[in-house]
Amino acid sequence: MIWDDKGFLISKFRYNENSVIADFFTLNHGRCSGIIFGATSKKIRGYLQIGNLFQLNFSLKNESKIGSYKVEIINPITPFFFNNRKKLHCITAAISMIKLLTAENQQNYKIFEIIRFDRFLKIIK
Repeated sequence: MIWDDKGFLISKFRYNENSVIADFFTLNHGRCSGIIFGATSKKIRGYLQIGNLFQLNFSLKNESKIGSYKVEIINPITPFFFNNRKKLHCITAAISMIKLLTAENQQNYKIFEIIRFDRFLKIIK
């Protein structure tokens, strides 16, 4: 199974030397997890921040195994607020609520539209 979608990075943690297991909240596929190979390289880890919007290419070879992502950044949200701790905590709290309250592989357009880049920035500002 292969699909393309837009999604916000919800969480990430190291898997191997160079890989990361990441959760994304996508427009058409809901909350999905997968591996990003080479995510700890200097090229990728700089923009792989929680809350950023990405273009995702997901591929899954076998239904019983975890899939892999290829990511490209669309809109960085968190770098605008690195110097303001309260707003950065607000972003991470909103994203962690989405992680806790949404079901895996269930789309929700309303939530995605609320956290979209332009609306979310207006709310935080």
